[in-house]
Amino acid sequence: MAKKALLQGNAGNYRIRGTIWELGSFAYRAYVHLVPTVARSDLSRRVVSADGMTLQEVLGAAKERVKSTVGTPVERLELFHRETAPTPQPDIEPSTPRRQRPVPRRYPPPTD
Repeated sequence: MAKKALLQGNAGNYRIRGTIWELGSFAYRAYVHLVPTVARSDLSRRVVSADGMTLQEVLGAAKERVKSTVGTPVERLELFHRETAPTPQPDIEPSTPRRQRPVPRRYPPPTD
């Protein structure tokens, strides 16, 4: 299984965060976390999944699964491919110096 893309968006009173995985043989699965954006007792966190043979198909299936679970259509959904996905920032203070490992030097091979 290889991670192909990240999902972010909104649907009703939920924020959408998820991942699309490649299962092999051109099959994909999306796992979508639905996180409530309002502090109400009748809303809870949910996880839904959807399958498809292409990225577009799994994306459409994920939108439909979210719509049937939440009861409102997906308002906004962004897809970040693995190479361009935003990376989480570490929780360290900017003034904290980072330890850097020495990088070994690479020399060209001998030409004797």
